[in-house]
Amino acid sequence: MIFFAETQTAGVPEIITSLFPNLPNFIAHVIATIVLVVILSKLMYKPFRKTIKDRRNKINELLSEAVQKQTEANIGVRKAEALLQDAKTESSLIIQTSKVDADIQKTHIISEAHKYADIIKNQAEKDIAQERSKIEAEIKATIVNVAFDAAEQILQTEINKTKNKKIVDDFIENLDK
Repeated sequence: MIFFAETQTAGVPEIITSLFPNLPNFIAHVIATIVLVVILSKLMYKPFRKTIKDRRNKINELLSEAVQKQTEANIGVRKAEALLQDAKTESSLIIQTSKVDADIQKTHIISEAHKYADIIKNQAEKDIAQERSKIEAEIKATIVNVAFDAAEQILQTEINKTKNKKIVDDFIENLDK
């Protein structure tokens, strides 16, 4: 215990001196800290702050460029959509016009075909009527000639009922040949 007592009495002034530092040492530490802060501020903090400021400006520029380009892209998209809509409208109009034109041409072609068919039909009817008249005239001429031939044969022979009948039957048979 004696050892403990001696340390206690001897340690009190030491603790007090440890609690209250030496004033010149304290001032030297404060000055060194201030010098260190000033040097670090000049060498590190200001360039770091400048770099951060430059980087922030660059990011802001990039963001404003991105916003501008996005705005331009949106305008381009709207223009493209407007052009596409105009093209769709125009193509629809062209299709409708083409359908109407096609219907008009179809009607015109059909009417021309009907006119041409009527002309051909009328010409065919005229040709048939002429052929019929011609054939009828030939048949009449043939009948007249046949009648004359029959009359001539009948007149050349004696008139008798059975002979007349036989001559007519022979004449009719000869017609078929």
